[in-house]
Amino acid sequence: MTQETAPQRLKPPASAFAKAQVANTTRPVQLRKLLTRKSGATIVQIQRAFGWQPHTARAAISGLRKLGEIIERSETPRGPVYRIVPTEAVT
Repeated sequence: MTQETAPQRLKPPASAFAKAQVANTTRPVQLRKLLTRKSGATIVQIQRAFGWQPHTARAAISGLRKLGEIIERSETPRGPVYRIVPTEAVT
C-alpha cells in the first residue's frame, strides 16, 4: 500500500511592510502607521501592504474616520494620498 500525503498549502507572500511589523500588531495600528507618515499613503500602497482590494482599503480609511481620526486627501501625480492630520494641527 502507498501512503498518500496531504497537499501542502502555500502561504501567500507577505509584503515588506507586513514582514517588518511585530506579530501582535493589528491591521488598524499598521494602517495608522502608514497614514501618519509624512508622505502619507496611496490606495495602491495600502493594497500592497495588506493584500486588500481598493474598496477594502477605502473602507478601512473610512472606518478610521468613524473612530474620530481626521484624514486629509490630497491629489498628487501618483494619485490621491491620504494622511492622518495630527490633532495639534486641528484648532
